[in-house]
Amino acid sequence: MLSLGPNAVAPGAVRPAGVSEPIEPTGRQAPRRLPSEHPPPVSSPDARPLIAVTTSEIRDSKAVTPTPEGEPPRHEMALGLKYLYAIEAAGGVPVVVPPLRAASLHPLLGRVSGVCLSGGPDLDPESYGERRHARTGPVESQLDAFELAFARAADARGLPILAVCRGLQLLNVARGGTLHQHLPDVVGEGVSHRQHEAGAKSTHWVTLAPSSRLSQILLRRRTKVNSFHHQSIATLGAGLTVTSRASDGTVESIEAVDRDFVIGVQWHAECLVERTGQAALFRAFVDSARRFDEAPARSERVDRELQAISAPTGPPAMNGARDGNLVGA
Repeated sequence: MLSLGPNAVAPGAVRPAGVSEPIEPTGRQAPRRLPSEHPPPVSSPDARPLIAVTTSEIRDSKAVTPTPEGEPPRHEMALGLKYLYAIEAAGGVPVVVPPLRAASLHPLLGRVSGVCLSGGPDLDPESYGERRHARTGPVESQLDAFELAFARAADARGLPILAVCRGLQLLNVARGGTLHQHLPDVVGEGVSHRQHEAGAKSTHWVTLAPSSRLSQILLRRRTKVNSFHHQSIATLGAGLTVTSRASDGTVESIEAVDRDFVIGVQWHAECLVERTGQAALFRAFVDSARRFDEAPARSERVDRELQAISAPTGPPAMNGARDGNLVGA
């Protein structure tokens, strides 16, 4: 089951601009709409690109307080709504991605124009060839495997990618990098990387590389950020470069040198969008997705993929991330 609590959203119906009701599921005939009610075509300068957003957290039914008269308890997926609000405010339409069968990866990626890799729990260290540290938190190995496959497939397609917190770490691992499993063992505790304050409050400074794409977007050399992590990048993945560090040397952001827009930030930028620079990051991401949509090769590739897709065989069994049909099972 997918959580519909106050801080979570289920990957169900999506309401594109100009459509007041949910998209009808496959097999049901949608109500006839007037031409003016249809979303604008991709070629329109007003088109709002679809952005796939991963959900990285699974909540055990025992840890979730059931809503009275609601659904029966079961494994649920959760995602902070601020990712979705930040993307929508920047001009995109967010679509939440659950763990899917491998066969669904490419049909999905053929329909979206960008990918946001969200935050969440620690990655399984086996995904980058290391043994578990005593301070590594709970992991969901099969969910990690799906999201790594999803990130690699999106990267291979040239989709714009914005990676946040765990998402930055996952992007690095997807490109062959590794992580420090417990940051205080490496840099001490001079900088608090796991703050107790709310996400809207920034607690430490990072220094940006002046030539980086991120610095040009934020229009500054230093910025103050929030911090909710105890792991960080150890070795960089292929084609990535460090674009900012904290005063203790911790990697705080990365970007791909071989792509137009592949940016990862260790802080939770979605909680800071009331600040001009962080809002600009989401706008730059959505603008890149819009350009990707408008590329002639994109529409030709999507047409070919839509013709090749067979009829759906039904949704995967949602037994948390332990479904044997998931990628990596």
